[in-house]
Amino acid sequence: MAITNRDQQELDQLHSEFYPRYRGLKEDYFALLYLTKKFGGHAEDFVSCVAFGNNDYGIDAYHIDRNGRNLFLYQFKWSENHGLFRDSLDRITDAGIPRIFGNPFQDPTQNELLARLKADLEENQALIDRVYIHFVFKGDLNAAESSKGLQERRERLAGKKWFIRAYFKGREVDVKDAEFVSDRRSTPVPPSRDSHTVVFTSGTVSARMPDRDTVLHVGFVPIMDLHRIHKELGPIFLDRNIRAGLSAENPPNKRIRAALSDIVLKEQKPPELFTFNHNGVTLAAGKVEFLDGRVILRVPRLLNGAQTVTSLARFLDDNEGNPALRANVCRLEAIQVLTRIVEHDPMSAFVSDITVSNNQQNPVEPWHLRANDKRQCDLFDKFKDELGIFYSRQENSFQSLSDNELAEMGFGDSRDIEIKRLAQTFLAAQGELDRIWRLREVFDNPKYYSETFSDGYLQSDARRIILAYKVNLVLNSPMEEVETKAPAKLRIAVRKARNLIFALMIQALLNDTKVNDYLDFYGRGLQKENDFRQLTRKLASSRVTPILKAVLSSEAYQQKIESENYSFVRTKELFRRCMDEGYERFKWTRKPL
Repeated sequence: MAITNRDQQELDQLHSEFYPRYRGLKEDYFALLYLTKKFGGHAEDFVSCVAFGNNDYGIDAYHIDRNGRNLFLYQFKWSENHGLFRDSLDRITDAGIPRIFGNPFQDPTQNELLARLKADLEENQALIDRVYIHFVFKGDLNAAESSKGLQERRERLAGKKWFIRAYFKGREVDVKDAEFVSDRRSTPVPPSRDSHTVVFTSGTVSARMPDRDTVLHVGFVPIMDLHRIHKELGPIFLDRNIRAGLSAENPPNKRIRAALSDIVLKEQKPPELFTFNHNGVTLAAGKVEFLDGRVILRVPRLLNGAQTVTSLARFLDDNEGNPALRANVCRLEAIQVLTRIVEHDPMSAFVSDITVSNNQQNPVEPWHLRANDKRQCDLFDKFKDELGIFYSRQENSFQSLSDNELAEMGFGDSRDIEIKRLAQTFLAAQGELDRIWRLREVFDNPKYYSETFSDGYLQSDARRIILAYKVNLVLNSPMEEVETKAPAKLRIAVRKARNLIFALMIQALLNDTKVNDYLDFYGRGLQKENDFRQLTRKLASSRVTPILKAVLSSEAYQQKIESENYSFVRTKELFRRCMDEGYERFKWTRKPL
């Protein structure tokens, strides 16, 4: 079915006809319109399968296709904005699937649709061979399918497939991956498979947690099986790792490639030696199924071992066409690594904790632990969708991508936004100078972290964030200007007030009458244009310097400067006084990003 704005008239008609009986918003009738067009028949035939009103647990409509033996579960958005599916995906994963296919406690406020759906499922359970979950909207499918935030949520939903299969009491019901549905797609994107097969050695050991839902399988897996999964899934395979692959010149990565060369190209060492010298890798999978010496992994994600996988890929690329590689491919296939597979939802907090524990060989900073936070995934999407800029929420994720991979993913900027710098930018814009100095605490403390990465930034103009972020990239220029223009007795204080000047420069730009021009000229990319440097110097001279001179010349601050006590330059109070002075002189007000 083509979903276009021409359907608006039919939507209006359905709303007018059925609203007296069913109420709800006009957009609720999109489901009714879609079902009648897709499956044929009259709207009256489908009205009982549509949710009107709230508390729908992420399910707006359903349809049981008895002839095709299919169950369709739907969520609808009469919008081009795929980001609206975020909450719906969370809702259906965390509450909807367990409520529909499980045995939950009662919720008297649940939408009546859920009761009808459960009754229909009970009656038609034996007729259903396939389950589809579709998210229908009017926007670009590519944008939805490549969205990092939605991808993370779809993977969590895929981890619930076992829950749905269990409902059918042993029958082989095919639960399909959640799909976005629209008539708009910029370019075709091949779907990634949900299942991947690896060889797992005999004698595998399995340990089960007391909750019975989590199992650890330990054995040996051919390193090339891991490469094949990585080749098909790409960066998604590494997405649950708190780091991407480190630099190819990182010593451990060079040692891995050297070991592969000794075994495969030079034939100096046996394949088994790699197994003894390697610490092993850890994966998570939503479901692990053993079949004739092989293992089927549902939604596999690498938790630890990114350096091994990316180093192998680099080794193969570097030696493409090498006759020795072709001649000795059997030696490469014979290399195995100790592998731990955690059978649990890869998106869960439990798996996140395992990821951290398995990456202690390199220092783990608090910002590493936030890499897979939904807020970070949503910011990744924002910068990509609005500006085509890569946000490095994972350490080294940008550096591990080739130019072609970056272009294929839809990124046009050759620079990336770093998670620490972004936090500093948000804090500077908020005037939280003291927290900039305590960045580890900001990422550790849930309250500080939530305030720093406020949800409001997801609705803001991304160009404003970039404009402020770039101030940090060129901050030496305005710093030099202020220090040069400041009286000699204030220069040490100015030198130590770097974060204060950063914060004031952001406000100088946002309060300027030409701010819209600046957003267009400088807010669309991360290039450090010479014109932008000159602009920051000009504003530093004409705005920031007179403000600092006036405030720092006060008696209270002069006494601190004379006693060489400069801790006050890190305070929120000093920023507030500077903003008051900015209002008196230039009518500045605090401008948010």
